[in-house]
Amino acid sequence: MARPQNIISALDIGSGYIKGIVVQSKKEGQEMAVLSVVSVFSDGIKRGVVVDGEVVSDKINQVLTKLNNEVRPHRIREVFINIGGAHIVSEPGHGAVAISRADQRVSQDDVDRVMEEAKAINITSNQEILNILPREFIVDSEPGLKDVVGMKGIKLEVNALAICVFSPFLNKLVETVISAGVEKVNEVIPSPIASAQALLSPQQRELGTAIIDIGAETTGLAVYEDRNLIHLAILPVGSAHITRDIAIALQVDISVAEEIKNKFGSYIFQNKTKKEKIIINKTEEFVFDTKKMIKAGRARVSEIFDLVNKELKKINKQEALPAGIVLTGGGSKLPGIVNFAKNELKLPVKKGSIKGFLGLEDDLSYSVLCGLVLSGLQEEGKESRILSNGIVSALVSALRKTIKTFTP
Repeated sequence: MARPQNIISALDIGSGYIKGIVVQSKKEGQEMAVLSVVSVFSDGIKRGVVVDGEVVSDKINQVLTKLNNEVRPHRIREVFINIGGAHIVSEPGHGAVAISRADQRVSQDDVDRVMEEAKAINITSNQEILNILPREFIVDSEPGLKDVVGMKGIKLEVNALAICVFSPFLNKLVETVISAGVEKVNEVIPSPIASAQALLSPQQRELGTAIIDIGAETTGLAVYEDRNLIHLAILPVGSAHITRDIAIALQVDISVAEEIKNKFGSYIFQNKTKKEKIIINKTEEFVFDTKKMIKAGRARVSEIFDLVNKELKKINKQEALPAGIVLTGGGSKLPGIVNFAKNELKLPVKKGSIKGFLGLEDDLSYSVLCGLVLSGLQEEGKESRILSNGIVSALVSALRKTIKTFTP
């Protein structure tokens, strides 16, 4: 059943900002109508994980209130949301089943069964599979197949990638969103996958590319090849750490360090050492040595790309992605970071470009939000799902009953 007036709502719950959007989808090929977009400073979230549910719920409620005020008489009842944090990992899975039909043709039921078999991976008791994605199907030892329904054979196999999360963090996130005033979480999507949805072309996914999403306190990595996600990781370092290092090096407040980073960030990659100054509180002049800023900032940016290289090395893709790297997230705004990333990663690097969202094209900090909307569009005409294992669906149902019990 389609949503009312083709309206889709999404929340990007990050460590730096919590953002919300309401979009009305148009005909295919047309730009979507952005009915409202709201951003508030985040609080209660540490490195992508909710640590204070009440504070985060209040922040989300602020976003929802502003969105609802701008899209009346429509009211936001369901949302697509992201999930972040270094607890998110990807694990390979393999499944094999006998083709069940008498005519030996692969049915959708066979595909469902083999995907279920692929979930048999080693995870801890407090982990769960958020989603499992097929990389290739194999029919009677013939590999590299994508659409196998109707093919004839005896044995069906799949090589898949399971996205695994820490269950308490996932449940806390959903609980926090529901308590903020929505009725349903349609889907929970890892932030780098959402960004990739908004930024990568089919050709990039085919040839081999990686999204590097530099957020406030985490950096997301999603690697694609043959149009499939082949690796996912979220690293516990982001652009806010660059700011903090500059603040320590120059012995200034965080707000001043952020202003210095935004104004003189290009110096980090130019070795431009000199005395510079900024005006604080419209009256006070602060003079600083850029050499200290450069040393602090460069070390942290180098760390980010070193960690990315280690992840690429795990899957034998270090210096081996033909379509290169696409940078996104608020941290990608740092002047000079593209050329620096090229040198560090030894790959083609460019900033992403958001298309189809009028007014948001030039701000890559909205790539996750736009990707969530595009995921929502893919869900139109389908029955909404929470997660493949249904655990969160049960949690949401229980939460609704609890909230009703305590509501006058």
